[in-house]
Amino acid sequence: MLVAVVLGNRMNDDGSPSQLMLKRMELTMEMYNQMHPDKIIVSGGLANKKAGITEASFMRNYLVSQGIPMDVIVEEDNSMTTQQNAIFSVPMAKDMGAKSIVVVTSAEHMSRAFLNPLKLFQKQLKGSNIRLYGFCAN
Repeated sequence: MLVAVVLGNRMNDDGSPSQLMLKRMELTMEMYNQMHPDKIIVSGGLANKKAGITEASFMRNYLVSQGIPMDVIVEEDNSMTTQQNAIFSVPMAKDMGAKSIVVVTSAEHMSRAFLNPLKLFQKQLKGSNIRLYGFCAN
């Protein structure tokens, strides 16, 4: 089973998505059409309380509006950091029976040295046989 984990980005104060969030949504649609994951975990909590919506909820609504079936999407709406994205999403993917996880995020996020999403996810996957991939674009 292939599980995608889409990393959110802080919402604007008015509840609208940031440009980076929209970029990640476009990237998610590209990944979905290319890789056809069995499940998509949208990961992100209420990082901006003024927005009044979690990143996960926005991403779910957006992806459904673009034609991805609602039953494919699972919300992880507690994480406030990239590290928490990994801590909370990996057990969910394991419980779903994931054989592979693809982390979807923007290139600038993936290029971080210390808080690199793939490194954080690898740490949470230590000791498992789950394969990990990254999906990003400039």
